[in-house]
Amino acid sequence: MAQASILTLEPGLGGVPALARTVYKLLASAGHAPQVIYRASDEVPTRSRWAALRHFLTTLPARRLIKEDMNAVAVADYPVPPRYQYHLLRLTGPVLKAPIAAVVAGSSHIGLPLALARRPYVLWVATLYDEELHGRAQAGDAWADGMLRHPDWHALQTQEQLVYERAGVILGLSPNTTTQIAARWPHLKPKLRTVIYPVDTDVFCPGAGPADPSYILLTARIRDPRKNVHLLLRAFARVRDEFPQVRLVVAGDEPLPSTRTLAAELRLDDAVVFAGYVPANEFVALYQQAALFVFSSLQEGLGISVLDAMACGLPVVCTRCGGPEGIVQDGVSGLLTPNGDADALAQAILELLRDTGRMRTMGAAGREYAVRHFAREKVEGQLHAAFTEVFGDLF
Repeated sequence: MAQASILTLEPGLGGVPALARTVYKLLASAGHAPQVIYRASDEVPTRSRWAALRHFLTTLPARRLIKEDMNAVAVADYPVPPRYQYHLLRLTGPVLKAPIAAVVAGSSHIGLPLALARRPYVLWVATLYDEELHGRAQAGDAWADGMLRHPDWHALQTQEQLVYERAGVILGLSPNTTTQIAARWPHLKPKLRTVIYPVDTDVFCPGAGPADPSYILLTARIRDPRKNVHLLLRAFARVRDEFPQVRLVVAGDEPLPSTRTLAAELRLDDAVVFAGYVPANEFVALYQQAALFVFSSLQEGLGISVLDAMACGLPVVCTRCGGPEGIVQDGVSGLLTPNGDADALAQAILELLRDTGRMRTMGAAGREYAVRHFAREKVEGQLHAAFTEVFGDLF
């Protein structure tokens, strides 16, 4: 049994934490002792500077704990300039010297301590950093816009490249991610692979489904501006003109006040259900009973909820926002629409609602694609091969 370290974002909800849990379970099932290392940014109080100061004075630089049922080491997220943020994980000291290591991230920066120490690691990454920040900035995120203009921006780009350069194997989370990395750094192609997030297709599977088109579904962290829920609301208002009986169910987060306000302004109060967080035992049924899944994001490395929907046999209407374009086969398992175009999104939804037979055919095609390309056993085999390639007999 070998010690193993997984450098990642804070465990919890969302795509990257789900990837980290997947790697953690893989390493544990292979007989190793994994632990997650992360910057505890969500623990820093934001109500006042004094509260933040007290937090840093009373919190250990690095401490062991159990997080989301995983052994973890939380690193205090001290307020340092951006170019030094990822160096903070070096506070964990000996933990970083585990013989097996993985970096699981949205962008690659979290792996900087391993890259600087020249230790071998597998990198599983969702997106290029500038793609993520431009998506956030386009959605109105002032922090992302400021980061793109920050004096440390070029240093962050250099750090990102270094983590890619020194990875043993690079796993792009979607075909789009892999293509972007290869275009940016062509010399990395020999160690690039595409490994999509695994879905348990025995759990996420088709149900009886609705007898008639009943509700359209979106599941996402809708407080993230990149999810572009307002675009979906505007498109749905046009759909309701032709299908007044159809509802929209939005699950994952409680909506921002501005989202509720827009729904009211569009006279959708009786047509939109903001379901918030849905317990795991109810989550699959939410997909199985929907007529259609709609994904309106501005930018995505992948879009795990799209995978869940396809595994459940749902046709998908999705904006051309990055990751889903390599997963959803336009005209076969769903429809892809121009990014940010509410009219096009509405027309695509209407096109499918008018033809329930076509929706069933698309749903079946999506289900077949899911089983073939990202069923859990297939992806776990790909991950196992990546760790064996980097760590050999030690893994």
